[in-house]
Amino acid sequence: MKKNDRQKLAVLKIEELEKKLMEERQGLLKLKMEKETGKLKDLHAYSKKRKDIARIRTLIGEKQYGEQKKGIQ
Repeated sequence: MKKNDRQKLAVLKIEELEKKLMEERQGLLKLKMEKETGKLKDLHAYSKKRKDIARIRTLIGEKQYGEQKKGIQ
């Protein structure tokens, strides 16, 4: 995920991020299957996808925390 992609994700709403998260998880499953069958050419793609998922989950958590904090004030 490039820096521009991260900035684009940062402006999305939680619902859109969750949708993107599901898409990334499906992509990870596909990569996992390719890895297990030996068809995966780019061996780093699997770890990159996992990191992308972690970034999206972090953004979701930050946005949820921000909403909770606004609700308290």
